[in-house]
This record gives sequence, structure tokens and C-alpha cells, in this order.
Amino acid sequence: MKRLLYLLFAAVAVTACAPAVPAGEFLIAGKIKNVPDSAVVFLYVSQGQSLCGIGTDTLIDGRFSLRDTIASPKAAQVCLYIGDYRGGALEVWIAPGECTEIRGEGEQAWLWEVVSDIPEQKDEDMYRALVEPEVRELNQLQDILTPQDMARYMELCGQISEKTVRYMQTAPVTQVWINRFAECARFLLYGIGLDHKAEMLALYDRMTEEQRQSPMGRQIGDCLHPTSKVGVGDLMADGDLYDVDGNIHHLADFLGKYILLEFGGKGCGACLEAIPELKEIAERYRNRMEVVCVSSDSEHDWKQFVAERQLTGNQWNQLLGIGEGIWARYGVLGIPHFVLIAPDGRVQDIWVGYGKGSLLEKIAENIK
Repeated sequence: MKRLLYLLFAAVAVTACAPAVPAGEFLIAGKIKNVPDSAVVFLYVSQGQSLCGIGTDTLIDGRFSLRDTIASPKAAQVCLYIGDYRGGALEVWIAPGECTEIRGEGEQAWLWEVVSDIPEQKDEDMYRALVEPEVRELNQLQDILTPQDMARYMELCGQISEKTVRYMQTAPVTQVWINRFAECARFLLYGIGLDHKAEMLALYDRMTEEQRQSPMGRQIGDCLHPTSKVGVGDLMADGDLYDVDGNIHHLADFLGKYILLEFGGKGCGACLEAIPELKEIAERYRNRMEVVCVSSDSEHDWKQFVAERQLTGNQWNQLLGIGEGIWARYGVLGIPHFVLIAPDGRVQDIWVGYGKGSLLEKIAENIK
């Protein structure tokens, strides 16, 4: 959830940098002081519930450069890593033919300055100014929160949501507006912002039907009007799931066996670490269980990932947004998310996260 808060904080844009950039490419040029040259800068874009890396560079004399092809403007995140240390995340907009300059000092990337002529970046700055004090305090909290810290964390999230929603009531409906709306709507899934949900419903009325039917718009709608969820003891939820050849499958096809559902994505590190153990479970319990991996990735990236990793078995995708279909029915908020379904079709166990050996332990506990 904390990742959502980084998306609410972008630095102030001033003017664009000078280098010419080809029409189908973007360029990010950075100059950072007081950071060791061993530091590595990564560029990510959101993909489902994961972040997908699209570029990386190592600081040399405080400089870095990130460049790739791009078809249309999109939001991205710049992250700094010094060994295992991650210095926050800075959101920048990238666009075809545009150069974005980043300059700053110190290891906290979210404090760096963005210099850009991209209109979306300027729009982002307006939202940044609204919640800067709250985001600064949030980033001072430790990753492992005490109960007191957690209470303050939730309070700050609520303040960010309320301020943002209030501003959005009169702000123009732009792509940045929709992105911010989606983040505030997702807070509702954690019980944050419920006291101003009525205002969010009014914001939804401002959107055109085309905007509501976009992937981001559908996510907003699903958060505002959540689907009923299945829990332990309930009959399983089912739906159309596609393999890489386009064939449709259903979980009901495996009734009579245990079904282990894994919701994940290629940009999720823990999901990647779980792959060998999922393969081992599929082999060890092949006569009693089917392992079904349901990806959050786009159709192209999912098929490419399956081919590159030479994944076998039930590699499926619902080809819908993460707030729709069985992702919504099973209440997936973070990945990897696991659901164990008993042979009679009832949900036997649900858990989130992965550590080495944890899947084997969970299955051994559930299947005697």
C-alpha cells in the first residue's frame, strides 16, 4: 500500500532540458549530488499490481541517463538503490520526443526536482503541492511500523485522500486527475477515506462513459462498487481464464482435486522467487492438486514472460483489470496472493506473501 503513496508525490517542473530526442523515444537525464557512484537508478512503470522495470543506469560522477522507445505519455517511477537500500520513489512523466531532467541531492529520490515541459508533469505538480506535508511525514515513518505509527500512517493516508478529493471537485478531468482518483479509490479497500466516499461517487459522475470504460476507469468503478468477495468456507469464485493459446478454462474443470491459485505478476519479486516452489508442489501433488497461476500482466507481457521462463502447467490470465473478475472476487490487494480450494469447491485457506519454503509448509498443513 505504501507504494500508492509515493505516486502522490512528484517534484516541481520548471523547464525542459536541451538534448533533442527522436519522436518515438523518451530521455531522462539526471544529475544528483552527494550520492555514491555505485548507486543504481531504476525506471519503473505500473503494470497491474506490480511495477515493471523498463530501464536502469549506474551513477557516474553523479549522472545517469534512462532512454527507451515510447508510443504515448505515461507515468513512471525513478528509484535509487544503494546496495539493499531504496531511497523512496520519484514519479515522472515520460513522453515521445521529450527530455526530462532530474536534479537533486541525497539518497531520497522522492525529494529530487523534475524539470519537464510535459503537460502531465505540470498537472502532477498541482496535486503534489496539496499533500506535500503529509507525504513528507509518511516517508519519515519506518518500514516496520509500531501500532502507534500505523495509526498515524492511516490518519495521514486519510488526510491525503480527503485533500485530493476536495481539489478534484473543481479541477479539470485529465489523465492525472483519473490517476489520482484511482489511488484515492483504492484507499477505500483498506478502509481509508470512507467518510468522503460520497464525494468520490460524485467525482465518478464527472467522468465520461469512455473514461469509465478505460482500464483505470474500471478500477475506480470496482473500488467504488466492490464485488462481493469469497472467503474461507465459501464456494469458490470462477470465471473465464485464458491460456497463452487463447483457450478458455474454468476452475470448475478441476473439481475433485485441490486447486492452488497463485495471483502474481512478472514485476513482483516475491512472485518470481515462488516459481520453483510452485513447480515442486505441482509435481509432488500432481495426483491430488492443480496449481493455477493467474497473471496480472498485459496479454503481450504475460505471453512473453511465459515463453522466456519456459513456464509450464496452468499459466492463465483473465485478460481483465486487476479490480475485475476473480481478482476482485478473491479480494486480491497485494501479490503474491494464494488461495487453496478443496476438492469440493470450497475455499480452504487464503494467504498473502512468500518466503522460501512457506508454500510447502502451507500445503503440508492443509493436506494431510
